[in-house]
Order: sequence, then C-alpha cells, then structure tokens
Amino acid sequence: MLLMLFCVPILLTAGGREIIEKLGAKKAKWLSPVDKMLFSVSLKLVSGQTIFLKGRLELEKVIAVILAAGESTRMNSPISKLLHKIGDYFLIELPVKACIKAGVGRIIMVVGHQAEKIKEVVGGRCLYVYQEERLGTGDALRKASFLFSSFNGEVLVLPGDAPFVTYSILKDIVRYHREKNSVATILTAFLSDPASYGRVVRDSNNTVKKIVEKKNATPEELRIKEVNSGVYCFDAQKIVEVLPLLKPDKVSGEVYLTDVFEIFYSKGQRVEALCVQDPLVAMGVNTPCDLERARKIFAQKYKNLIN
Repeated sequence: MLLMLFCVPILLTAGGREIIEKLGAKKAKWLSPVDKMLFSVSLKLVSGQTIFLKGRLELEKVIAVILAAGESTRMNSPISKLLHKIGDYFLIELPVKACIKAGVGRIIMVVGHQAEKIKEVVGGRCLYVYQEERLGTGDALRKASFLFSSFNGEVLVLPGDAPFVTYSILKDIVRYHREKNSVATILTAFLSDPASYGRVVRDSNNTVKKIVEKKNATPEELRIKEVNSGVYCFDAQKIVEVLPLLKPDKVSGEVYLTDVFEIFYSKGQRVEALCVQDPLVAMGVNTPCDLERARKIFAQKYKNLIN
C-alpha cells in the first residue's frame, strides 16, 4: 500500500462526510477507516489554524470522546457554560487536561453550541466533530463514531462539564473495565440526595440493567442512591454496534446515550459499574449556583490535582 507522506486538510463534521461551509473549511476530504489509522491528519479549524495529529492511531491506546455540544440553557448566560472559568481554567479545559495527564492516545471533542469559541480555547489538543443539530448525547457519540469504527480498544466518554473527574479516575475506570472484561463500564457514585441524577438500576443478581432518568423513574427507582456520573468506558466495537439501535425519546426527541446499557443488558452482554467514594465525580455544572460551588470546591481540594 502506498502511504501518503503529507497531511490532508479535513474538517470533521456530522458523520465525517459533509462539508459544513459555515465553519470556514476551504478544503475537505472523507477518510476511510484505514486512512484514519495510517495517515497523519491535519484538521482545518474555524480560526484557520491547522492541527497536526502525527503518527498512527495505535490500537492499544484509549480514545476519549468529550461531549461538548450542548446549549447550556440552564446557565442563563450568553456564554456557554464550558467557557466559564474555574480557577485558572475554562471549564472545558479540565476534562481535556485530565485525559492528557491520564495518557489517553487521542481526544475527540463533539462541539456544537459556540463551537468556534470552544475550539479557540482548546486548540490543538483535540480532534473535533461538529454536531449541527443538538439531538442528545447518543446522537453526539454516533456522529463521532466514524473515527473509531475500526478501532479495537477502549473508548472513554465524558461530559465537557465534569470538573472533578481527575486523570486518576480515568485510569481507574479503564483498568476496571479491562479487569472485568465488560462491554461497558459506568462510573457511579452514591448520593444521599440523588436529586435529578440518573439512577443505576440493577437486577436481582446485582448486575447493571439500565440507567433511568429521574423523569422516567418509578417511585421504587427514585429511591436508588447510586447515580450516573456521565463517564463511561466502552469496548469500541461493541458501542459501534449498538449506536445505530438508539431511538429518539418520545417526549424530548433526543437520543440518549444511556439507553445503550439496557440494550447491552437485553443482549446478555456484561455492563459493569465502578462506584467511587467521592460523590463530586458526578457533579455537573448546569446553573450559576453549580458554577460557584464548583469554583469553591476546586480552589479548596482539586487545584493541585490538575497541575
């Protein structure tokens, strides 16, 4: 096979096949799965900056996908919540730094709302996929899946607003996932007041059966204290198989990534949960109150873990 010795400018968009002109890409090319693993890639950004991702996509390494396309409606701010500062960092930088420090081989970020500004902040640390319509977390990962469709390793998925998910936690979930030989592993925590968090539902054998959102939970399920953090580790090929099976929620119309766990369970495939002692791993930043609380906690406990 003749290998290209130069970098191809591409724009990674919804599904990778469309050129989104409004993002300012002057040249784009669809890469086959083989191309993506063998060739160096340069990604043309909105700002005109070029990112070079050099070398091969090594199969033994982990790929991280950071979901950062949401519109931050509860923040009541013209600025995306991901662009607010916690300590010396923008919120979106914290999961990126955790992934880098954990030694993740590649970081993919799914962007949408205020994509250009997020890219300016994060720069060349990530490879970007654009989610034009914000149709939920399941749709977001599905848009990015062409980048790991031929990958035979683990895919870490984490939200962009997870300030207290540290590099050591990411290492722990990958290690646990491998030890248990599961198709998927959920990072969970116990909360005395689960509030609006998704509950982790287990069967009579204590096997993870599904994650149920508060609005869809039965009274019995609402009493569950183990909650979903939004951080997952998947076998790449297994998640690629089930993503097409996700269907939009009948009420919201969104495609929820959490539905994959019930699909895995129905297929008899093992889903594990790594429950950590620190409940802050489950903390997202959705409101101004959340942001202020996160800033105080970060200054007191977490700043040294980032640097």
